[in-house]
Amino acid sequence: MKAPDYPANEASRLAALQATQLLDSPPEERFDRVTRLAARLFDVPICLVSLVDKDRQWFKSCYGLDATETGRDISFCGHAILGNDIFLVEDTLADERFADNPLVTGPPNIRFYAGTPLADLEGNRLGTLCLIDTSPRHFPSDDKQALRDLADIIEREFRYQELSSYYTERTRALNILNDIALETQGSNGERIERALSIACLYLKIDTAIVSKITGDAYTILWHHERRGPSLQNGLTLPLAQTYCAILMSQPDVLAIDHMAHSPYRDLPCYQLFGLESYLAAPIWVNGEAVGTLNFSSASPRLPGFTETEKTFVSLLARWVADLIQQQDQAATLDKLVSNAPGMLYQYRLWPDGHSSFPYTSEGIRRIFGLTAHDVFEDATPAFKRIHREDMPRVFESIQQSAKTLEPWETRYRIMTPEGHWRWIEGKANPEKLPEGSILWHGYIVDIDERQKSEEMKNQFVSTVSHELRTPLTSIAGSLGLILGGATGDLSEKTRQMLNITRRNADQLRALIDDLLDIEKLISGNMLMAMEQLPIAEVVTTAVEHIQSYANQKQVQLCLKETSSGLQAHIDPQRLQQAVANLLSNAVKFSPANEEITVEICKVGDHAVIEVSDKGSGVPDNFRDRIFEKFAQADGSSARAKEGTGLGLAITKQLMQAMGGDVGYESEEGAGATFWLSVPIQLPAEEK
Repeated sequence: MKAPDYPANEASRLAALQATQLLDSPPEERFDRVTRLAARLFDVPICLVSLVDKDRQWFKSCYGLDATETGRDISFCGHAILGNDIFLVEDTLADERFADNPLVTGPPNIRFYAGTPLADLEGNRLGTLCLIDTSPRHFPSDDKQALRDLADIIEREFRYQELSSYYTERTRALNILNDIALETQGSNGERIERALSIACLYLKIDTAIVSKITGDAYTILWHHERRGPSLQNGLTLPLAQTYCAILMSQPDVLAIDHMAHSPYRDLPCYQLFGLESYLAAPIWVNGEAVGTLNFSSASPRLPGFTETEKTFVSLLARWVADLIQQQDQAATLDKLVSNAPGMLYQYRLWPDGHSSFPYTSEGIRRIFGLTAHDVFEDATPAFKRIHREDMPRVFESIQQSAKTLEPWETRYRIMTPEGHWRWIEGKANPEKLPEGSILWHGYIVDIDERQKSEEMKNQFVSTVSHELRTPLTSIAGSLGLILGGATGDLSEKTRQMLNITRRNADQLRALIDDLLDIEKLISGNMLMAMEQLPIAEVVTTAVEHIQSYANQKQVQLCLKETSSGLQAHIDPQRLQQAVANLLSNAVKFSPANEEITVEICKVGDHAVIEVSDKGSGVPDNFRDRIFEKFAQADGSSARAKEGTGLGLAITKQLMQAMGGDVGYESEEGAGATFWLSVPIQLPAEEK
């Protein structure tokens, strides 16, 4: 008896056989159907689909035989897989290789054998479709072709098995990647090392490394070893001594199944480490290969890394790259934020009323004397630092911003870690989240020195204004008496000089009045006498008071009321002052012989007063500060117009004090329309 030899590719053949997952699997009709048909077609008692394992032949389908396997050393199929053609023994007793074979001399008493190899897509001969008879027989060419045709059917089932295994394996790989991506516990380093451990189990490989490559230096950032520790994070080696030197010369996945049989076997890295299998992908960040994700083992990979495994490593490398990029961006942001004045933050108000700071920069220590951890789940520690008198205003401003989704901006006092009260200012933009929470993104800065400076300035302006008003009133009164003839007749030249003096005194008194008004408005000390009044009456009075000034400038005033009977809860004197400020500006900047239109209309639940002129319009570079104190458009044309730069600032403060607003629309060089709006009181029949 002669035992069968082993094929030259025995190792890869066995690995391919294991990959089919057919060994020791239950019977399947798709194979049994073929063996039944073959036994009937060729009129033989036994037909088998045999898979040749390392030390045995195992029968995936077995027609006419009770045994499920026999030893490989006595098998006929072990001989059949050594070639591509049908292996035929027409009379076993006449063949010295098999005459004394136990399968010939005893059950199943084989006297005839015909077996054709069954191969996978890579050409690995995994087993046979074989016919067995207890009597010798001739096997013509037509029968050989028919047997080959049936074998092709079995091989097609092998292909289906491979395809099923491919998609099963691909699904498994994607599920593993999905689980890795969804597991967000721990730092990025912990997540990556956890992923490396999972990947080693999936790939059945010993070592996984994420490296950083800087020039010719290779540094281990994170790693995992299944066979005991031999590496450490932070270890740096010359790139040329590592397998990654091979990878960096190409932009895609590198798979080495058996280093000793590869073109790279003479490289220093193999001589140094002796790793036989290697699978790696570059890590790309912002278009640059910054490192590698690599897996390696001391044993060869047979039958070789699959396309699914290569794709798995490529996708995992992208995930690692995303985490590295996030980490780099976070580090950069932390450096920038640490140098920003004050603190940057996110503040979240939940539907149930509790609040927290999901993010705060390190500046929270300087502002509140707290850490980000102190307020991460509950914002209460920060609110406890706010001055008792300012707390209602702060809470009200937050609720108003949450309701309207308008930007939040508030100044208030807090207790510092040193026990002092300091002024801070916060600004933030709100965002409504799907579950109903409001999330603000903003900053808080220390404005204590600025606040004190403004208070000193306002106090100084108030004091000076009050001190100037009394003598200025006396001067104006005296000038009026002199010009009225109380001291006798005046020469024409003297009268002209006194008129100029009185006009300048009137302008100075108007400036002082404006300064006092703006100081009272800012400090909240201006009394508002609110009452329900028709809007048109107040506007008409303002137009009448400005009429003489318009006549001097040769400008026409035209009043229109498109919605009659509009009433609002207002301070008539202050609304008249606001309208007069807009009219005065319109007259000041209108060319001679032009018309200024004043229109009263209803927009929603507000009365709107519009003042439109055909002047030069608002310059683009002035729009952001048009309502600021002492703001005036730059340029000689604007500077040539008299004014304090307080009119629009006072108007804004007045309107806000009455619950209204002010705004404008303008195109430079094509005039402007300024408007005031106040909530209206609808007549009873319209409610």
